Amino acid sequence: MLLLLSNPVTASFRFLENGQPLPIVVSPDSPGPIHRAARNLASDIERVTGNAPDLLDRLPSIHQPFILIGQVDDPLIRQRLSTAQSIDTASITGKWEAYSIVESESTSHPTPDLLIIGSDVRGTIFGIYEVSRRIGVSPWYWWADVPVIPNPGVTLDATTPITGSPSVKYRGIFINDEDWGLQPWASHTHDPELGDIGPKTYARVFELLLRLKANLLWPAMHEVTRAFNADSDSARIASEYGIIMGSSHAEPMLRNNVREWSLPKEHYNFSTHPREVLSYWDKRISANKDCENIYTLGMRGIHDSGMTAGNSIEEKVAFLDTILREQRDILSRHLGNDLSRIPQVFTPYKEVLELYDNGLTIPDEVTLVWPDDNHGYIRHFPTTAEQQRTGGSGIYYHLSYLGAPLSYLWLQTTPPGVIWQQMHQAWTNGARTLWVANVGDIKPAECATGFFLELAWDIHRWQPETIEAFIHDWAKREFGPDQSGEIASIIEGYYELNFQRRPEHLQWWMPHTRETASPLTQREKQERLAAFANLIQRAQAVEAALPTVFHDAFFQLVLYPVAASAAANQRVFHSERYRELFFDDNALRRQHGLLVRQADKRLQELTHHYNHGLSNGKWRHMMAIEPADYNWRSYRTAAIPIPAENMVAEQWKPTLLPQPAEDIGALLPQDLPEGGHRFIEIDGVIAIETEHFTHRTSPADALWRVVAGAGRSGDAVAIFPENSPTLDPGAKNAATLEYDFTTQSSGPVQLTAWLLPTFPANNSGILRLAISLDDDGPTIIEIPREVGDDPWKQAVLNATVTATAALGLLETGPHILRLIQLDPGVVVDKIALHFEPLPTTYLGPKETRARN
Repeated sequence: MLLLLSNPVTASFRFLENGQPLPIVVSPDSPGPIHRAARNLASDIERVTGNAPDLLDRLPSIHQPFILIGQVDDPLIRQRLSTAQSIDTASITGKWEAYSIVESESTSHPTPDLLIIGSDVRGTIFGIYEVSRRIGVSPWYWWADVPVIPNPGVTLDATTPITGSPSVKYRGIFINDEDWGLQPWASHTHDPELGDIGPKTYARVFELLLRLKANLLWPAMHEVTRAFNADSDSARIASEYGIIMGSSHAEPMLRNNVREWSLPKEHYNFSTHPREVLSYWDKRISANKDCENIYTLGMRGIHDSGMTAGNSIEEKVAFLDTILREQRDILSRHLGNDLSRIPQVFTPYKEVLELYDNGLTIPDEVTLVWPDDNHGYIRHFPTTAEQQRTGGSGIYYHLSYLGAPLSYLWLQTTPPGVIWQQMHQAWTNGARTLWVANVGDIKPAECATGFFLELAWDIHRWQPETIEAFIHDWAKREFGPDQSGEIASIIEGYYELNFQRRPEHLQWWMPHTRETASPLTQREKQERLAAFANLIQRAQAVEAALPTVFHDAFFQLVLYPVAASAAANQRVFHSERYRELFFDDNALRRQHGLLVRQADKRLQELTHHYNHGLSNGKWRHMMAIEPADYNWRSYRTAAIPIPAENMVAEQWKPTLLPQPAEDIGALLPQDLPEGGHRFIEIDGVIAIETEHFTHRTSPADALWRVVAGAGRSGDAVAIFPENSPTLDPGAKNAATLEYDFTTQSSGPVQLTAWLLPTFPANNSGILRLAISLDDDGPTIIEIPREVGDDPWKQAVLNATVTATAALGLLETGPHILRLIQLDPGVVVDKIALHFEPLPTTYLGPKETRARN
């Protein structure tokens, strides 16, 4: 939500007067987390201006301007507001985590004061860090080494309306699968004295979260890491920062089962050892009751395994009913009888969703946290009844994952367009209480983590057509304006290529099954590798143009992801060609073998530089190429076989790429409407990227809109708002998209559609799409969606689900294809009409859109 103050801060406020920094005033009665953030603001001002401001605990007695920080009911804030002109704080009073930054004219000196006022503790802290961000200190200044550019004359630019309370109440991250990054880095580099992730590491995480306007952490919980509460300083420091602690869906009652359950593993079973389990939970709540926490309820097995109690679904439901009652009794006993004032969450994850669907009753004040399918597609959206619950709903979302069908732990490749579409749909359907993203090791998921949390703070900031503005703003903030446009374009290209197939998914067979070649044609492979080569060339040119001070950050945030994913693709596809030619063409085979070795060497060198060459070795042990080892082999790609040196050529002799497709612009009629699109038939195919519609109709409130960057080859389209009602086929009030096309052939025509592998917003389990040709009635396409089956596995790996339908006879000449609204939550990427079966390709036919 946006907060408009009657006297907003302007760009005229300066942090230095006569070369001296303005003092920061914080009441001695302010809570410790506010004092800590104020000290960080002083450090940030020093980074920018070169001068450290004084920290005062009372208003200056001399006539000088100052920066005053406090909650709306702080005595110094009240004192200053008593003499202020037209400053409205009523609009933030009583709100959750709201702040206002306001310039206040003074009667005692000509220069205005700056007031940072919060509705509560964290609202004040977020206001403090908003000032830091606006004067040029990135939230990632430490975690990604984004430099702070000296600017002694900096002013506070607040031309954008000041942000008020957040869109989502609890916003945070889950550190997970930390075995190959964060844990070895903390153990050997950041905190070798402890030799593990502990208070020193978590302190850095807490500061980052607050700078990103987040308030919640689910801590690391793998067996390689000691439990968060193994050191009481961890919880104490969380409180000192003002961070709320929780625990993952598999770790109820703030416990870390893999490290804290000291009894035999089989005793972690409520049906056989309930007293031991209840005592275990009771002790943790007793120890942490004075901290601010969100309590996970329920019970699964140790380390995210299935629930052990009960054999049938009915028995498991009964046991969970009892478990929830006992857990809430523990909370009531230690925290007070009013359970409605104790934040509690329940996550119907994996098999638990089936129990929920089969009658498990969750108390009304408990927040239901709906998970995605581990690959970025939310499985369930709050129903009308669930939206009425006092506890509300939340989302547990994956930006990193260890599990079936294949893990993605190395590079962050879920595009902002997909994140936006899923999270905005969730918010529209009432999931507004809690959002948590599984971010793996935090690095290298910086960009997506920031986007996820910025959405949680202000869901209205970007529209579906303007999502890419985030990447442009991000690039400008981290690297300055000069190269930001090119950096944003490179990152957009990186997401598009890696969304088509993640670098961790560059194998086309499941673990422990027979090896299968990729379905990419030779042309697709060549074009893919050429596109990666172009991104590398452009990224290297940007690096050369950037001042040296940006190089470490640029390598972490741009160059390494781009170059490493490129090398991974080069290694795989040249290896595949090497094996294809093994018995046919010795000379060409040896050349491809050389390229495999060169790509592998580049990948090793890039990763070595990340771990040893950046920031004087600050990130040593952070980055590991996937697969990093042979653990969890059922969920990870196999290592790429590297040909021996004596089996490859000494020098590569490049071959020419196939020529581009014929220019189709001259083939079109010349009477196209201005700004419209028309498609033509080439080789018996009319291929349409859905964002290029000719006409759009919206008889009622719903509307098809473009979702930028959500397709495998650009954008996609979806129905908005995402809680629109489900319509019957042929409904007169259905929104449509129309596509004009011309055929040279005639006869029976087939349609193939490529959709994002989402789940429908109405929770029907079936994606439905309605298509019509000319004046014919609609043809309904139905795609069942079931997590775990083979179609789901292929869909999440390919980032698409396809469907076909027969549309009847077409005559030669002009026609109209209509895409018709049925269900919300259906995201359509590409459509092809074809008179013969389509050739086997990975991405489908290229668009046959005529040029105006």
